Amino acid sequence: MIWAPFLHLYQPPTQFPAVLRKIAEESYVPLVSFLERNCRAKITLNVSAALTDQLDKYGFDDVLSGIRRLAERGQVELTGSAAFHPLLSRLPFSEISRQVRLNEEINREYFGGVYKPRGFFPPEMAYSKKVGDAVAELGYEWILVEDCCSSIQSPSFDRVYRLDKLDLVVLFRHKKLSLAIAFSEVKNADEFEALAKKELKEGDFILTALDGETFGHHHKDGFEILEGIYGKFESTTISELVSRYPKGEENDPMESTWAASAADCKKGAIYPRWDNPSSPLHPKQWELYRLAMTVVGSYVHQVPAKALNGRIRDHLTPEQRKWVKARLLLDRALHSDQFWWASHNPHWHPAMVERGADLLLKVILSTPEVSESEISRARQLYQEITTEGVKLYGTEPIIG
Repeated sequence: MIWAPFLHLYQPPTQFPAVLRKIAEESYVPLVSFLERNCRAKITLNVSAALTDQLDKYGFDDVLSGIRRLAERGQVELTGSAAFHPLLSRLPFSEISRQVRLNEEINREYFGGVYKPRGFFPPEMAYSKKVGDAVAELGYEWILVEDCCSSIQSPSFDRVYRLDKLDLVVLFRHKKLSLAIAFSEVKNADEFEALAKKELKEGDFILTALDGETFGHHHKDGFEILEGIYGKFESTTISELVSRYPKGEENDPMESTWAASAADCKKGAIYPRWDNPSSPLHPKQWELYRLAMTVVGSYVHQVPAKALNGRIRDHLTPEQRKWVKARLLLDRALHSDQFWWASHNPHWHPAMVERGADLLLKVILSTPEVSESEISRARQLYQEITTEGVKLYGTEPIIG
């Protein structure tokens, strides 16, 4: 068996600086060091632009330069994604395209010419047909999604699949093997190897996908397990995997996220941590979210994205400048974490919920020509989101 490990590195744009520094020191710095020491260890990384911006801002240039060196020598493959980690399946096509382009522009600034992503990782593994269409149109070669959403149950791991009617390869992470590492269901590399041999057959590949923070931050001994697994299997990047394995039949994945099972997807319970009908906060958050998008999108003197650079920007009217500020705030305000922390399923963080709502409110207040009724409703929603959650769940975060 060969192993194609994938790690997703990300922190929300509303993250506290002290938390960002702690995670970087516990996970990102040692990850780069680990890979530099183990030159035969290959990996595919998604580093969201929201994180690259923060790593640069808070002085972790060594992490960015280290990832760049590892990519230059072919040990690391970098993927595309959405810049600020929204649920792409819940966005219009134009916003999907904008988030992906922003991610490319920002990451190319930090990683240079080595940033040439062939594959795509949708945040929260939130997939829909619209996402597949957008990713194919934007020129990507493959997309990584959850195995439970495969139209062929259970998908085989001796081939890769083609997205129905599109020139796009679809790969499925092996959920059970991935979660076995993420939730310490295997304590060492021997146990992981035994589980892999039980779940897969000889000649199959292992495709695990986890948050990068799993190693060092969530699990203090994580790098020991990681090193042990690398010692058990030949490792490869996902694009190399696509080249090595035959393309199988067409596959038309269901709308899905990593938090849903195949049964959940079939009955439409796709977003349990982000849009749960039984949540007292999610409907209010989504109303504020949609209001921010509507207000920004309704301004009649919008500035095309290509006009935001160069001399044209110097000739914008004061109102257009105000709209540009709101537009850039909206990009960041679309992140998924505000819903996750409000879910109380089981996590709850009143400050992160407040920061998410505050950013959306700032978007609305920054937009020119916004009506008094829209401002009033936005303020009301902000107040309800931030106060009702505390009344229900308390002031203390529930982290895990």
